[in-house]
Amino acid sequence: MKSGQWQSEQLRRNGNAKTSRYGRALGVGFAVFVSGVIGVFALGVLVSLQGLPSFSEVRNAHRPSDVWLLDRTGAPLESIRTGSNYRSLDWVTLSDVSPAFVRMVISAEDRRFYRHAGVDLMAVGGAARSVFAGQPLRGASTITMQLVKGFDPNAHASKSGVARIASKFTQMAHATALEMIWSKDEILEAYVNRVSFRGEVVGLKAASHGYFGKAPLALGDSESAILTAILRAPNAEKRIVGRRACAMLSVEFCTDIQERLDDVFEKGFQVVRIRNLVPIVSKAFVTDKMTGATIRTTLDASVQKLTMELMHEQLTLLKSQNVHDAAVLVLETRTGRPLAYAANGGPGFTSAGQVDGIQSRRQMGSTIKPFVYAEAFELDVLTTTTLLNDSPEMITISEGQVYQPRNYDNLFRGAVGAAEALASSLNVPAVRTLDLVGETRVLSRLQSLGFAKLLDTGMYGPSLALGTVDATLWEVANGYRHLSLYSGTNKYTELTKRRIFESLSVPENRRLTFGIQNILQLPFPAAVKTGTSKDMRDNWCIGFTSEYTVAVWVGNFDGKPMWNVSGMSGAAPLWRRLMLSLHKNRIPEDPRMYYQTPDRPLPKKSISRIRYPVRDMMIGIDPDIPVKMQKVPLSVDGPTDRLSFFINGQKFAMATGSPLWSPTRGRHILELRDGRGDVLDTVQVVVR
Repeated sequence: MKSGQWQSEQLRRNGNAKTSRYGRALGVGFAVFVSGVIGVFALGVLVSLQGLPSFSEVRNAHRPSDVWLLDRTGAPLESIRTGSNYRSLDWVTLSDVSPAFVRMVISAEDRRFYRHAGVDLMAVGGAARSVFAGQPLRGASTITMQLVKGFDPNAHASKSGVARIASKFTQMAHATALEMIWSKDEILEAYVNRVSFRGEVVGLKAASHGYFGKAPLALGDSESAILTAILRAPNAEKRIVGRRACAMLSVEFCTDIQERLDDVFEKGFQVVRIRNLVPIVSKAFVTDKMTGATIRTTLDASVQKLTMELMHEQLTLLKSQNVHDAAVLVLETRTGRPLAYAANGGPGFTSAGQVDGIQSRRQMGSTIKPFVYAEAFELDVLTTTTLLNDSPEMITISEGQVYQPRNYDNLFRGAVGAAEALASSLNVPAVRTLDLVGETRVLSRLQSLGFAKLLDTGMYGPSLALGTVDATLWEVANGYRHLSLYSGTNKYTELTKRRIFESLSVPENRRLTFGIQNILQLPFPAAVKTGTSKDMRDNWCIGFTSEYTVAVWVGNFDGKPMWNVSGMSGAAPLWRRLMLSLHKNRIPEDPRMYYQTPDRPLPKKSISRIRYPVRDMMIGIDPDIPVKMQKVPLSVDGPTDRLSFFINGQKFAMATGSPLWSPTRGRHILELRDGRGDVLDTVQVVVR
């Protein structure tokens, strides 16, 4: 061998030796690197096992943006939105998801989902090869990796370089750990509930209902393909989504897919509400905290629906009189639980849909008068028959200032019984009654009943008796409920409650201002009072029976006055219709059967009652006709041959026919008695 050849061979051998050593070193180094990566990955998995939530924790933490209000029986009232930056509905189980959607989402997002342990190594390898080949990066994230990415609040922050690789490595470790503690079905169920679709839409149930008006189980092939295509690129154009969806199915589905795409891109997201029943959600009727996708309330769906419908009808009738708003509260008299909470008329029937008319403060007007008289009844300085003087009066309120109360019709009636003065809403007797009990006592009582933001004593003066207090419909309704015998509360004595009920339930007591036959008269016992504030800005009607307390306010949220609307024409018709509907199965009854006080004993219940004259009737003697010729016929409902009329304690005649009575001036007590002398009915008449 020549010298040059020998040298070349030696160099070749030396180079091969070096290459062999470098190769072995590189191999060892790669092995060490891989071992290190595996070790770090294993450590990451172990750490992840300690920090990952359980499936039940994730499911229980789910908070839909749209929840259902349930009435007291569990019936749905209305859906409301609680999440401001996302739209989702309640959790859907995997068994309630369309098999077509499950099949397509696995095929498109993670086709080896049921074969890998959280990380698809084949997909990772394919992604690596595409990078080295200079091709577009292929996605390698599994469904499990996408799910755990949502557990990390920082996972969606923009990253690059090493930080991005580290983040992906962490996801892989978390995914592997999650597969060790969750089942495949749990992972898939959580994924379909947490995955984002277009815009704010999160979760399959929201997408299914919002785009197609269907439950997830009812999704067909076309709809499943569209939703799956959206997952690939939530913000993609309609054309791209349609092309991808068509690729998942055979050609014959493409026409249907193009039509269904309009539901997503043209109509947009819509959660259909069953009814528009609850304009304002208030803690006043919510019985517990939100549980999943529901909020339980004390409301009664049928009563709430009835209330809203009747309110809409009344607002329509009053619109020409510049009335644009109303609020109605229906309470269960015994417990005080709200059965209907109509805080405003809702869309199309209110000037301000966010205003809670039940919690807004307005002047009470004459609805305050029962509380003034109740204090006089409590102190026993008045009874229902005590005469009060309804005549002009000048009240000095400060030096040089005089207050002169007047009645609504600017008339005065002279001596009037307290029950009539209250029910007929006479102003001068109310001011005189306030003077009897004192402003301090009335304000103290209102405060104990739950009235808030009252002014100090002396700030209202005599006008307190006429309702210059600002109060909410909620406060007034609950205050009236405390005046009921059936409330079970002890804010007032039973005697006071009976006197209030007698005053406000007997139709004849309202005759001086409203006449005997008026809109407040019902075929069953109901205490009721109307009120109108200064300048016709607020119109009230509040009343109660043993079952329900109903409070109505009408007016304008912006404070503008109504045009020629009083308590009898504004709030009272709505109150009456509600009461009649709520008590539609109640047998007609006379309210006089429901009170008994020392000043007026309870008549014995009987079908036999005095028909004429009516209670508290005023009879005028004509001076141009001989007194003996002026007679009043006495008649009875349910007459028998054992009944007798007594006048002022003396037997007058049998009640079998219609005996004629020649009245004399003064106050007379007419009684109907049975054969044993028991009083069945009593009326009082005044002859002038």
